[in-house]
Amino acid sequence: MKPILSCSDVDFTYQNSPAPALRDVALTVQPGECVLLCGRSGCGKTTFSRLLNGLAPVFYPGALAGQCTAAGLAAGEAAIEAYVPQVGSVFQNPKTQYFNVDTTAELAFPCENAGMEPQSIRRRVDEVVEQFRLGPLMDRSVFKLSGGEKQRVAFAAACMLGPRLLVLDEPTSNLDAAAIAQLHDMIAVMKRQGVTVVLAEHRLAWITDLADRYFFFA
Repeated sequence: MKPILSCSDVDFTYQNSPAPALRDVALTVQPGECVLLCGRSGCGKTTFSRLLNGLAPVFYPGALAGQCTAAGLAAGEAAIEAYVPQVGSVFQNPKTQYFNVDTTAELAFPCENAGMEPQSIRRRVDEVVEQFRLGPLMDRSVFKLSGGEKQRVAFAAACMLGPRLLVLDEPTSNLDAAAIAQLHDMIAVMKRQGVTVVLAEHRLAWITDLADRYFFFA
């Protein structure tokens, strides 16, 4: 089976930075795996996640060496828009990835941006809402949601286009135990569907039953 993620001899140095954020990273991930990136703060987990979703070196400029390919897209070569239907991203602070103030509109936005027909968009929103049991959160202002509720909506929005790969960067850092449990169950849904999950985390206990492998960044 062809890996969905393949990296070899990857170095990355941010623009104007005196030292590399990543050095000599090499790994492969098979389709459907759930893998955890772990290590101390500043070890490069977030930087690596940005290579997987195309944010680096496009929006985070820097010098990239080696090869890092995710869902068939090579970092530094593929256009950022090519990542959108293939790689879904969930960040530490969900507010940084919202495009709308209404939750239903936020779920619809990825489909609208992809040019889907209105009827298809409504159908897809209904499917995702049912899949993740988000009914009580729909048609609400994002400013009136708790941190956990915001993260659930952000996760669902990342799944709207049916990505092959989900990249989550410290998604539980601002969540309580109940919200973490809900996020766990949403990840479990996607894993059962064969979606690959790459998760950068400090907290490890909550996801051990879903994790297939761990990669330690020194």
